[in-house]
Amino acid sequence: MSDILYYPYINVPDNDWTVRTLLYYNDIAAIVPQEYLWNPERHYDPFMMELVRMSLVVPVNPVEVFDNPWEVTRPFVTQIEKHKSSLEKAQKRFSKLQRNLLHSQKFSSARIHGDKFDDEVFYSLTNLGLASRSEGNWYEVETKTADQLMKFVATMIGAKTNRIPTTDELRPRFYSIKNLKNQQKRETILEKLIPFPQDIKLDKMLRFKEKHGDLLEAFTNRVELLVLDPNVKEGTDLFNEKIRELVIRKGELTAKMNESQIGNIIFGSICGFINGAQSFAASGNLKSMLWGLPGFANAIYSALKIEKAENVFDQTGMKYLALVDKKLR
Repeated sequence: MSDILYYPYINVPDNDWTVRTLLYYNDIAAIVPQEYLWNPERHYDPFMMELVRMSLVVPVNPVEVFDNPWEVTRPFVTQIEKHKSSLEKAQKRFSKLQRNLLHSQKFSSARIHGDKFDDEVFYSLTNLGLASRSEGNWYEVETKTADQLMKFVATMIGAKTNRIPTTDELRPRFYSIKNLKNQQKRETILEKLIPFPQDIKLDKMLRFKEKHGDLLEAFTNRVELLVLDPNVKEGTDLFNEKIRELVIRKGELTAKMNESQIGNIIFGSICGFINGAQSFAASGNLKSMLWGLPGFANAIYSALKIEKAENVFDQTGMKYLALVDKKLR
């Protein structure tokens, strides 16, 4: 399963989609201007800053990805110039928006940071009447043109870095018809299987994923088989039953992991440990001190049950989520 490249925005959103996505993929890459890489604390949102520090989000500078940034975006500008009718409509939309701005009305064009691309592409779009320089190193770009530009560049970066361009906005402007249907299907499945992702702490998630990469791969493979099966269409009884089977299996595994496993614990070895430790205690009070703690024996059982949970056998790919429920929530 390939990793993903988030777009069109710089900061990954602080919502359920991001946490759920991080549980499903190894990491998320995001298209980030050079300026943000130099001074991240000043520019990133707090949530994005935390993700970058943990390496859960990987910043990608497009200028560094391409050997010839201008040569990459030049075909995009050429296509705009070829379609005269569409160009004229876009020019009129952008001109109207600029007039609205002068009258203090909402200016609803898209803002793109200049460092995301080579300067030549903004120079060309400005000459075509589709962009204008804003404050700092930002450009106001005609909305449809901005969407197409971000989609174009995200596709190119994805091809260079072996990542799938993805966004939390399920709209045709960001996906092809086929990819949009698959993404909608994928997110529906994940919402059913991981309903409350923000209950999960990011630092624990990072350590968990590092330890259980094999289970993550089994889980994503199981979901993708369902996503890519043309015979299982979203909204059908068959689709709903497939998800129901996975939810049930996840619940069964979670329950099994929570079962008492005292029979699997050699209790005498624990007592031996305590007795052995006693001989090292000059006061001779170590054993009584430990066993005197409220619920000490139960704490031993609980801790060992957490470790024993990883021994539960599963072939459905749901063991990953069962462990998420047990260890991360």
